Amino acid sequence: MNIGIDAGGTLTKIVLDAPSGRVFYKRNSEEYRKLIEELNRDYPDANYFVTGGKSALFAAELTGNVKTLEEFDATFTGLKRILKEADINIDRFVYLNVGTGTSIHVAEDDAQKRIGGSGVGGGTFIGLSQLLVGESDFDTLVRLSAEGNRDHVDLKVKHIYGDEEPPIPGDLTASNFAYVLNDTSNITDADKVQAVAGLIAETVMTIGLTIGATRDMKNIVLIGSTLTNNDVMHEISHRYGQMLGANTYIVEQGEFSGALGAIYV
Repeated sequence: MNIGIDAGGTLTKIVLDAPSGRVFYKRNSEEYRKLIEELNRDYPDANYFVTGGKSALFAAELTGNVKTLEEFDATFTGLKRILKEADINIDRFVYLNVGTGTSIHVAEDDAQKRIGGSGVGGGTFIGLSQLLVGESDFDTLVRLSAEGNRDHVDLKVKHIYGDEEPPIPGDLTASNFAYVLNDTSNITDADKVQAVAGLIAETVMTIGLTIGATRDMKNIVLIGSTLTNNDVMHEISHRYGQMLGANTYIVEQGEFSGALGAIYV
């Protein structure tokens, strides 16, 4: 049994890669000791391939054969495999790993290069939502954001131009959260959380699109647990990319790229 582990700052992603098929699951990284106990009990002789910021904790306590891998190469290896299995055939692209924060990479010539990172990511979604509405459960926030309308919170181009035709799409955000300066009477918690999701999606897409423009890359790939079942962020990312002439891909199981790639590096 080969088991890939991506031990991140917030979540630990695990891939069981057996001849009968793959099993994907995630656990809160704070529960790493319990997870290690379970793995040692259930798979004491497995081959473990571990990557991520907390990989040393797992490498020290797992009883099987353990190999640690550099996380950026592991993620790229896993992402290439996932893209191929999804029949997405792109050779040159920008990819954004939206985890607790966001890691930014370019891929070409069958290699990746990390360009930089942003502190805006899933930690922002949870932390800012906790400040604004007093809720930090990810699944609850995803459901809440789907019920909101960020037009009550964000200042859009259409708000500025009114009845006039703007020179750019009216749905573009002129300033995140700035519409609250006009009227807060109708703003709900769902509106606030959707505005947070919009802030994150537009920020990471702007970064990706800007980097892509300097390299003539029109393909933007988004991965990371922040996007899991997050339909609002999916829709905003796709629409934003489309408005600015990009092809946006959000791949299923993309958040497991690191864990899967660790097995195959």
